[in-house]
Amino acid sequence: MISMVTDRQRARVQWRKLTPLNELNPQDLDYLVSESILRDLSERTLITAEPHTLVFLLEGTVSLLAGGFVTESFNHLQQRAAAPLFDESLDEDSAVLTSAGRILEVDRSKFEGLRSQHKAATLELRPVDLNRSENQLFQALTDAYMQNRLDLPVLPEAAFRIRHAIAQPDVSSAEIIEIVQTDPVLSARLIKVANSSLYGTWREISNVRDAVRRLGLETTKNLTFSLSVKQLFSAKTNLIRKNIQRLYQESIAVGAIAFVIAERQAKHLDPEQALLSGLILNLGLIPMLKYIDEHPSMMQTSEQLGKSIDTLYVPITKVILKGWNFDPEFIEIIEQSTNWTRDTGKPADYVDLVIAARLLYLDDTGDLPVSTLNDLPIVNKLDLLAIDGDGQTFIDYTREKVEAMQQMLHTT
Repeated sequence: MISMVTDRQRARVQWRKLTPLNELNPQDLDYLVSESILRDLSERTLITAEPHTLVFLLEGTVSLLAGGFVTESFNHLQQRAAAPLFDESLDEDSAVLTSAGRILEVDRSKFEGLRSQHKAATLELRPVDLNRSENQLFQALTDAYMQNRLDLPVLPEAAFRIRHAIAQPDVSSAEIIEIVQTDPVLSARLIKVANSSLYGTWREISNVRDAVRRLGLETTKNLTFSLSVKQLFSAKTNLIRKNIQRLYQESIAVGAIAFVIAERQAKHLDPEQALLSGLILNLGLIPMLKYIDEHPSMMQTSEQLGKSIDTLYVPITKVILKGWNFDPEFIEIIEQSTNWTRDTGKPADYVDLVIAARLLYLDDTGDLPVSTLNDLPIVNKLDLLAIDGDGQTFIDYTREKVEAMQQMLHTT
């Protein structure tokens, strides 16, 4: 049975979770909703891949087939259902519903046209002074971004499911524990963290149930992602690997400092969300570096990379975070992360924490982007330069806690 969408607002909320439909702005998504088709299908219905159609599973369970053999099975609650059933890079040529279900059919050409227009309108590239080799690299990265050829990092399955589950008002700790246990590596990491000096008590725990209960649901949600970030920072060639390792070091340092600032100077904010806010800063750089990793002839020196990164990383990071259904506040962090003189006139928020953490990190490494920290509104608001009775500043007396958090992220 074919039914056209009648409630556009409801459909847009549902489809906002689908990749890559979530790259569109609300107006374009509304239009796409009106032009697409929902199909309610019975069990054992065969769905054939069509080159001009994007097909999504909205309800039910499906098995993907390649040459008549099952290659993958999943239901609409799993992360895999956020992507189209068929992809040109995969071998699957058909699918069969193993339960009654619903699919969405989107005209690929209409979507691609809307996405290209949206990307061109929102890229907002700043004028940059590039030499010939830098311009070649910049244009290649821009084209790859516009044509959706950048390999965007994928949120780990367990992290995705936990974030989705905790957003539900009636979620229980038992449900979260069950999700964590599907990922043995994540389970071991959470237990280790729960026993660390940052969260532990006198009683050592040895199972996921006790780890989740000790940490709490919100902390588990944020730490699940934070502990998964390391696996996203990988590359093949030495030059790109060094760049990615440097970015990871900066990310965990900024995240750790933001964590401690929240604990000590902004107790109305959640330390684990502050940690996560710092860790996401460099995510938009990963697909650019990986693209160059796959095309090493494009770049001979690391200097050629700098201007392209500075210009493209904000729009690309925004695409990643929107695809992961992160709150708008995280996107504001990316947009404002170098606004060193930010002054909202309000109590500190997570944007302030991340900017302050970056400033303290850059000051500690000798790369401070301003002449002094003394007159910056964010630094003064958070009282980061105050000297205690022992003559220590904030960064001095919290250094041990920051290093403990960095160590935890390094080794888990």
